[in-house]
Amino acid sequence: MGGGISVFDNITKDDLIMAFFPCIYFSAISQMSMSFGATNYRKLSIKEKTDKILERSANRELFFRICVKMISVAMQKKIRLIMENPWSEQTFLKANFVMPPSLVDMDRTKRGDVYKKPTAYWFVGCEPTHGKSFQRPKTQVKTIMSSRGSSVAGVCSEERSMISPDYARNFICDFILGKEQEQFGKQLSLF
Repeated sequence: MGGGISVFDNITKDDLIMAFFPCIYFSAISQMSMSFGATNYRKLSIKEKTDKILERSANRELFFRICVKMISVAMQKKIRLIMENPWSEQTFLKANFVMPPSLVDMDRTKRGDVYKKPTAYWFVGCEPTHGKSFQRPKTQVKTIMSSRGSSVAGVCSEERSMISPDYARNFICDFILGKEQEQFGKQLSLF
């Protein structure tokens, strides 16, 4: 967009970009970090709280600008792109994004993930297919609040950010390839 060399220069219409955009600035929990009353700021002075809030706001603006540019470039160059981000009650993208998501998976555990968390997907230059690869998670279902925390305030843990291999495969077959998987055959649902 700036006229210089871009990562998009060598990407063709035959390629597909999967963008897992950093949710730490767009999530509902991030909204709470924009307040003087945020738990993480309880031991800070007003000046320190102000600096943290303004830093977080500037970072969110930076990532939002990059996100909008990425979507715009994909649209202009007719590149296929799928962007993922959390989708809950008060996410920043839910309230402020330039387009609604193409699909929202309200319960990823139905496709084998260990986390039951709503996730939005924006399909640009392509449309989601709709398959039925329903599968129970192989381990105990976790919630965001029960996952390990991060050592850095305001940043989610790696554990919480991961997508299970089963969910990744089922998502790709169901929403990108439109491919029925042999083990799921005529099965409608496990739930």
